[in-house]
Amino acid sequence: MKQLIIALCYSALLLILEILYRKIFHIPSIERYAESYLFVCLFVVLFVYSKYRITRILVATLFAISVLVNNVHYALYQSWIGPVSYSLAFKEVKEITQAGITMVDRFIYPLLFGLFEVAVFLSLNFIKRKRYKFSWVFDAVFYILMMYVFVRAYTTKSHERFISPNTVYSRLKSNYFSVGYFVGRILPYELFSLSDVPLYHQNRPNKTQDLPKVRNIILIMGESATASHFSAFGYERETSPFLARFKNETSVVMKEAYSGGMLTAISLPMFFNAIPYPNGMQQIAKGETNLFNLAKMQGFNTYFYSAQARDDMHMMNFLGGAWVDKMRFPDNEGYSLRESMPDNKLLPEFKKINLEEGNHFIVLHHRGSHIPYGALLDEKEKVFGQIQAIDNYDNTILNTDRFISDVYQYLSTQNTDDWLIAYTSDHGQYVTNEVYKQGTLEQASYIVPFMVYSPNKAIQKITSEAFSSCQRTFHYQLSSLLINLMGYDYQIGGCLEGVVNGNILSGDAGYLKNDAEGKETYHH
Repeated sequence: MKQLIIALCYSALLLILEILYRKIFHIPSIERYAESYLFVCLFVVLFVYSKYRITRILVATLFAISVLVNNVHYALYQSWIGPVSYSLAFKEVKEITQAGITMVDRFIYPLLFGLFEVAVFLSLNFIKRKRYKFSWVFDAVFYILMMYVFVRAYTTKSHERFISPNTVYSRLKSNYFSVGYFVGRILPYELFSLSDVPLYHQNRPNKTQDLPKVRNIILIMGESATASHFSAFGYERETSPFLARFKNETSVVMKEAYSGGMLTAISLPMFFNAIPYPNGMQQIAKGETNLFNLAKMQGFNTYFYSAQARDDMHMMNFLGGAWVDKMRFPDNEGYSLRESMPDNKLLPEFKKINLEEGNHFIVLHHRGSHIPYGALLDEKEKVFGQIQAIDNYDNTILNTDRFISDVYQYLSTQNTDDWLIAYTSDHGQYVTNEVYKQGTLEQASYIVPFMVYSPNKAIQKITSEAFSSCQRTFHYQLSSLLINLMGYDYQIGGCLEGVVNGNILSGDAGYLKNDAEGKETYHH
């Protein structure tokens, strides 16, 4: 009993240390304290009660890695380490070591705190351990839990929890999933060449000039907005009156586009890292073509303002969160970590940015047309009623049109023409009077709106040449355009062929390929 009480007290102390670590280094708090305590308690109990020394060494090693590696990784990249980063660490030890030496000042204090936590955990060794006949059960529990996560990682159809660690998870829980996916999925796929999809790689582009071609880039990233419900693209309801009028401007590029993926967790990482093909996981982890990273290197101030709940956006490490200067979520406006907010709540903070000083890459990320449709709209914004799902969905499209109009009108009041506004959506939705769904092979699930405009004549010439011959464009084409406009030697993608990825970034769950003849073929 005494040994158990000590184990429970140690678990409480270690959880308190994690809470303190988060407070000191300004990391979002743990979401589920009881669950986090149970995770710590599991490590402590396995370490204290396991019969075999090798088991205790493995438990201690996993604990130390979970704490030390995550402390350093968060200090450098503002996220817990993921399985792809583990893979890169083994492949590029020399590069990582050399880079790490230059950044010691950024992670030394979190590392020292982590060493103290590990020392506290290892001090359990000094407890006089009582042996039980059933001690082998604890060894068995450890190996069963590890085998479970390895097998689950290998067989899962939903990879987001594994590959994109959630900061509100404890470091132990997050690393349990990351190590599990690395050992259970990435290693066997690489060692035995199990993937049929080749790795995508693109070197970091060189700068063509010291200054960008345009100083202010404002990207509005929509949510679940399909092009087929915009009146600007022929929809019967007047859901986008501003865009419909704006489309007639000769300098505006407005077309339908293929999204990079059918789900947010796929399309946004591919978009913000300029990935034209599946299996770009290592490219994403390196960040060599990440829009925020390249913007920072070119002297831009970077912003990511989202109307989506912080708790829904733990993919930020895949979008380039490490290179975002100012990030805002609804909890910054008084909402909870799990609450999203109306898109128009993004505008006040956006308008505080002084666009006349410096360079700015600004992303305004919508909650938009996410299910449940219209839940964040006021009654007066529900112009098409709310009897059926399609009514609520069309209300959200109209609200998005108003938002784009507000941003455009504000930019038009600036004392400069040195700006560009772009709009697209992460993916679409298939919505009718009878059904509504996403992630399917209906075109509405992946054909999204696309618009880009600048009052600058030189930029208009670039965009016109890039898109004038395109009937439809691709997300990658917009990503590559933005990299080019930032001042890099980066060819703007074409619109003759491209890919819409399935529900796994590697492409192993299938992807839709569009060829030069306009034929769509699903590869699985």
